[in-house]
Amino acid sequence: MAYEEKEMAPEVVQGTEAVAVAEDEMVGEFQPRGNFKKKPLNTLVMMTSKMQPLYGLKGDYPKFDEDQTELPIEFVRLLMMFKQSVDDAIVADVVDEDKSFTMEEITDDSSVKILAGKLGTVVRDKKFKKFLSESAPADEGMEEEIVEEPSLDEERTPMPEGADETIDELFMGRM
Repeated sequence: MAYEEKEMAPEVVQGTEAVAVAEDEMVGEFQPRGNFKKKPLNTLVMMTSKMQPLYGLKGDYPKFDEDQTELPIEFVRLLMMFKQSVDDAIVADVVDEDKSFTMEEITDDSSVKILAGKLGTVVRDKKFKKFLSESAPADEGMEEEIVEEPSLDEERTPMPEGADETIDELFMGRM
């Protein structure tokens, strides 16, 4: 059942907003800056739109209408998600190391084109698609096994008879 925002306590809404702001600031640290023309950016958008369905997302990121000096945070989040899964696939020896990228590399139109090419290669890679489809259910279906720990009452050694009276006497003596 979905909760509407007006049903949430104000403290929860403020906390959620604070988390979102902090997350945006963290992502902003990785935000590529440079002089980016809209044509190479839209080529990258086209590749991200092809990648998004592999993650269960709509491939509907809007095209850029003008040149940019920094990439929008929402776009950076997508790129970071792709980067993480590409890196995971490299570790699992599914794709070649040359498909890896860092956000710091994205500084100009040339680097945007290179990234679009890397993502284009990865999105067509059948092994990568299989890797994503196999790893997604494992992540979602991971259930923590609950180990029932004995309560403190069960762990304690029973006190000898008459010990309660002795403890009471000690406490009374302190008063």
